[in-house]
Amino acid sequence: MTRIGRKARIARRHGAADVARALARKAVRLPLLLAFGADRWHLRGYHTTAYMKAAVAFARDVPLELDVVAEVGCGLGEILTRVPARRRLGYDIDRGVIASARFLQRFTRSAAEFTVGSFEELAGAEPEVIDLLVVTGWFHYMPDDWIKDRLRDLLAAKRVRYILVDEFPHQRGRIEPLMDLFGVQVERRRDWQDDKSLFLYRCDA
Repeated sequence: MTRIGRKARIARRHGAADVARALARKAVRLPLLLAFGADRWHLRGYHTTAYMKAAVAFARDVPLELDVVAEVGCGLGEILTRVPARRRLGYDIDRGVIASARFLQRFTRSAAEFTVGSFEELAGAEPEVIDLLVVTGWFHYMPDDWIKDRLRDLLAAKRVRYILVDEFPHQRGRIEPLMDLFGVQVERRRDWQDDKSLFLYRCDA
């Protein structure tokens, strides 16, 4: 299938309304990202990205009322701002994208807290309990030892009840056994667009 043909198939599956929303948002956000110096990758927004939709649906189905949700690698907050929680904490190492997210928040009611920071900062952050930690779109790029060390440090520092993580198809079978070291898998779902797997783990069982 040609690239154009694949894009047309994906667009049909998302639907005309979501494609229109995505195009309108890109028109607004491109100048903003350029002004703040953020990576243009973040133009791939919620309305035409299946893994983001799947992550939001997964988060909404977590079997408890969410008080604190944290997302590392939050970008513009496409996932974070759609998850129902009293407090939403977003971390990203891209200063430009955090500046963009804060600017866009002026026009929404999401009330998320956006911070320039990485996974390491989360262990020292103020909330003692995180009901749901979202790490999608980047975690699988990190080496195995990095993942194990960071998760060990985080879970030693605070109570994390659930973790939502994804895995690319070319790495299938890698993230799952790493996460099995730290929690119990609750459910697995598939992203039809990129053929990624999303996993929900309970880490305080």
